[in-house]
Amino acid sequence: MSKPLAALGMFIFSPDTGSFEELERRWKFIWAKPDPIGGPPVKQWMGPGDQTLIIKGGIWPEIQPSGSWKMEAIAARAGSGQPMTLILSSGRVLGRWCVEEIFKKETEFVNAGPGTAMEFSINLSRYSGASSLWPF
Repeated sequence: MSKPLAALGMFIFSPDTGSFEELERRWKFIWAKPDPIGGPPVKQWMGPGDQTLIIKGGIWPEIQPSGSWKMEAIAARAGSGQPMTLILSSGRVLGRWCVEEIFKKETEFVNAGPGTAMEFSINLSRYSGASSLWPF
């Protein structure tokens, strides 16, 4: 088994089971822009906004058969309303995240079977509830 790239809860991303090619992280910061009477607009710091992550990758069921069920399993877990902890292979814990959207596209169909290539994208937002990292 190859070295994992990351884990989202109990779901491992590795070259053997489906990996990702992109990890995009965004931070938003909130600035109010009140329009004072008789003066120019002034920006006022309101605090940090939402953090989002987008994980994009691919799974090739012929060479990664255990990865073909992964998106459905992540969707089932996300449907339970439970945030998941994201840990990178370096050991860095990025915290708990809520799965907001999963995109899966299958291509290269052969003999009316499943697609032989699968692209996916998982959109996550930072969980701001209880600070505990458990349960995964």
